[in-house]
Amino acid sequence: MDKRTIKIVCFAGLRKYFGGETTVVVEPGATYSAVIDELMLKNPEAKDVLSSCRIAVNEEFVQPDEKIEAVDTLFLIPPSSGG
Repeated sequence: MDKRTIKIVCFAGLRKYFGGETTVVVEPGATYSAVIDELMLKNPEAKDVLSSCRIAVNEEFVQPDEKIEAVDTLFLIPPSSGG
């Protein structure tokens, strides 16, 4: 099986490190945590923010240990505060 390219839409503080969108390449059968790992390799300075992000697919949050299914775009949402 071929590796897959995943498009990632970044919000809030992640834009500082990756802009509004970026991509990573993962192995077949990879979990969502592999996406975070690839992003950390791409920009190690983003590690603290990435380690606390939530991942959303099709308007639903997913767990890092879930396998990536037929998805081409992920949304990474860092923690935020404010009112």
